[in-house]
Amino acid sequence: MEKTFMSHEVKDAARSLAELIMATQLFRDFESSREILTSNLEAMSLLRKLEEAQTNLNQIAMQREVTDEDFAEMEQVRQRAFANPVILSYFQAQDRLVSLLQEVNGEMSSVLGFDFAQSAAQLEPEPEEEWE
Repeated sequence: MEKTFMSHEVKDAARSLAELIMATQLFRDFESSREILTSNLEAMSLLRKLEEAQTNLNQIAMQREVTDEDFAEMEQVRQRAFANPVILSYFQAQDRLVSLLQEVNGEMSSVLGFDFAQSAAQLEPEPEEEWE
């Protein structure tokens, strides 16, 4: 059984905050753009190619010095991906949602007197988002 230090009041407040965030237009836009992205075969293929190019560049960097040509290849793949309106829309929606969450963190941090998100991030590694 998992031990928790959170009172019912704090848990309820956290759920209320999450529900308020989920009710925002920014969150709904993000969810909608994510659903569109994951159902778009072309966009998903471009993202996989981008991920592969990034992995390839990282592997090159571990073996030798990365050249301008290596960066140019990666940049071509990145530009193709971000020229896709579905991908661009998703990342723009994600950026707007992150900005909202940073504002929420700022409010919590000002009340607490320390950077709440930074302190929480030190406790648990952040899971990587996986594409479907």
